[in-house]
Amino acid sequence: MNIKLPPNCFAFLNAELLSASNGAASVRFTPTEEMENPYGNIQGGILAGMIDNVLGPAVVSLAPEKPTATIHMSVNFLGSVRANEPVIGTARVVRYGRTQIYLEAEMTRESDGKLVLKATATNVLLDKK
Repeated sequence: MNIKLPPNCFAFLNAELLSASNGAASVRFTPTEEMENPYGNIQGGILAGMIDNVLGPAVVSLAPEKPTATIHMSVNFLGSVRANEPVIGTARVVRYGRTQIYLEAEMTRESDGKLVLKATATNVLLDKK
């Protein structure tokens, strides 16, 4: 199985990988106006997609040869984000098991460090096909 790193969606999400090692990752995202909801905030599904793109590098930093997929993610939205307001997503592997990986993640506004999102996720290890 060939994987493409960074994935194509990194470009859409205006993502910049800041670090990824030892089961932890940090990614900067700069949302655009196209990502806004009707109230002028970045749509929650876009933010969830962003944080999912921090989980991946955290897992890959531990075992790049083992493909995985997010099978469950719980997201709590704690604040709003505006277009052109960079945010930093961080994730860390809490437990790397034989078949599943449990992670925790958060997102903060770069300008003031305010926490805007907390998430937990479970990834499953996939067969190499």
